[in-house]
Order: sequence, then C-alpha cells, then structure tokens
Amino acid sequence: MIPIIVATLAPIINCFQLFPQLYKTYKTKSVRDLSFYSLLLILTTNLLWFLHGYFISDLLLIVAGMISMIVNITLLRLYFLYRKTNV
Repeated sequence: MIPIIVATLAPIINCFQLFPQLYKTYKTKSVRDLSFYSLLLILTTNLLWFLHGYFISDLLLIVAGMISMIVNITLLRLYFLYRKTNV
C-alpha cells in the first residue's frame, strides 16, 4: 500500500514544485536569484519522467510530466523576458 501512495504522490508533488517560483517570478518581475542551468536540469528531468510514463503507459506520470514541463517552460520564458531588466 505504501509504495502505491508514494508512486501516486511523487509525480503529483513534482508537477507542482515550481509553482511557488513561477508565482514569485511573475509577481516580482525579477529573475536575479533564478538559476538558468537549474531550470534546464529540471526541464530535462521532467522530460525524462514524461518519456518514462509514456514508455510504461502510466497516465499519471505522463500528465505530471506534461504539467511540469509547461510550468518549467513558462518559467524559462519569464527568465528570458525579465533577465535584461534585472542587470
């Protein structure tokens, strides 16, 4: 039972991990303390989880991976939008 709970909670929590950062970046219009390379690594991880979910036909992993990638790509777009204003 515990492995099922962990296997369900992990992708759900993972897909919401960057929401606080996304909200803060949008509200403050500042990316000064945001690491571009960390965002790339997180995006790579999200893509790999998405692909893993696809290969094993796990809908929860697929959806969580897609949500995570959308949030991360949005954060990367904000990074490029606001980085010049924070120099």
